[in-house]
Amino acid sequence: MTENLKGVLAMLASATGFITNDAIVKLVTEELPTGQIIFLRGVVATAIMGLFVSNMGGWRPPSVLIRPAMLLRLGSAVLATLFVASALRYLPLSTTNAIIQVSPLLVTAGAAVLLGAHVGWQRWMASGLGFVGVMMIIKPGTESFVPEAWLALACLVFAATRDLTTRFVDHSVPSIFVTFATSAVIMLAGLALFPFETWPMPTPRALMLLMAAAVCLFFAYHFGIVAMRTGEIPVVAPFRYSSIVMALVLGYVVWGHVPDALSMAGMGLVVLAGLYLLYRERASMRRSPAAQPAVVR
Repeated sequence: MTENLKGVLAMLASATGFITNDAIVKLVTEELPTGQIIFLRGVVATAIMGLFVSNMGGWRPPSVLIRPAMLLRLGSAVLATLFVASALRYLPLSTTNAIIQVSPLLVTAGAAVLLGAHVGWQRWMASGLGFVGVMMIIKPGTESFVPEAWLALACLVFAATRDLTTRFVDHSVPSIFVTFATSAVIMLAGLALFPFETWPMPTPRALMLLMAAAVCLFFAYHFGIVAMRTGEIPVVAPFRYSSIVMALVLGYVVWGHVPDALSMAGMGLVVLAGLYLLYRERASMRRSPAAQPAVVR
């Protein structure tokens, strides 16, 4: 089995974990409020992360958490989670997932505007097409527009902020510790919503589902890291868009939702824009004499 194939399989496993987590969260929103869902899932996820941090010797002093880059990353991760959990309560699974898939395009634009990264007109065009796709999905100004779609758009902005700020986190801080800290802070954010929500006693079904969601989330993060460290990024990364197909299938099987033609076209445009962005990245790497194989160590 080649390294690229291993990377592709890992990316498919990661996408499956993320979309399964989202589907479970959407199911549990029928029983529990957003903060309670985030807290209960976070308890299990943080415990799992803590075990792996211990096994890998990844603990760092709490002082690293108050550095500006880490604070911004943690804050944006919390807000992204709150908004996506809220969006899943009101929007179809496929709609929420497709909007979030625009995050890499927004990161590209953000890197150009905030970090001064060189972004050619082709990449700007791909980013613009991705946003057009999002507008086709949510259809603002029409009778089909659901105001709660702004929750998914807010999640998109904060997810991109989280990804952009990650590069400024001190490289001496292990990724597993960053993941643990993020999970712990998100869990506490869920608990902070307790005074503003009515938390019922969760049913055994809800507890089991949230435990499963936490496990799915952990494996999604794990296999995502494996994917990006195993194969060439331009080869492996496109398979993250498999989650859109999974979301469509799950949305139909579980909730009977079938997107309209304009939404389907918008989802297709999002995928095409993302794939074109990756194609441009690969072409750029091939033209550069100094380019090395895109394997993250």
